[in-house]
Amino acid sequence: MKTKNLLWITVVMMLFPVFHGNASGWQVKDMGVGIYDDAAYDRELRIVEKRNTWSLAELQARGALRGQGKIFGVWLVGPPVTTYLNKNGVAEYLYKYRLTDPRGAATIYGPSGFYMPGHTTIFINPGLPGKWKVDFMLWQRSTEQVTPIGSIEFTVTP
Repeated sequence: MKTKNLLWITVVMMLFPVFHGNASGWQVKDMGVGIYDDAAYDRELRIVEKRNTWSLAELQARGALRGQGKIFGVWLVGPPVTTYLNKNGVAEYLYKYRLTDPRGAATIYGPSGFYMPGHTTIFINPGLPGKWKVDFMLWQRSTEQVTPIGSIEFTVTP
C-alpha cells in the first residue's frame, strides 16, 4: 500500500510541478515596499526609498499618501512584457495581489497588466497601524491559472 501511495504522489508531482516564480520566461526580478516616484510610472520604476517599517506620521509629512508624486506603495518587477506575448500579441501573464491589513481582512485585486518594461506599482494608503502583507500572484491568460510568486510584509507605526 505504501508503494502505491508513493507511486501516486510521484506521478502527481511530475504532472503538476511546483512553481518557483518562473513560468515560461516569467521570473520575479524585484519586489518591495516603500516610496516610489510616479513621474514616469509607465516607462521606468523610480524607487525613492525601500524598507519594511514606516510611520504614518513620516508618510504624511513626506506627502506619500496623496496618490501622486512620490507615493507609498509596493512594486513588482518581472521581465519586459514583449518577452511573454501570446500569438495574438497580447501579454500572456498578468498579476493579482492579496492585500491583508493588520486586522486580518484580506482583499484580492486583479488581474491587471504590467507596464511594458515589466513592472507594476500599487499605491497603498495604510490608515491602520500594524503589520500588513501583500501576496503577489501571476495570472496566466490562456489557462486562467493563478500561481503565487511572492509576498511582502511590512509594518506601519503611528
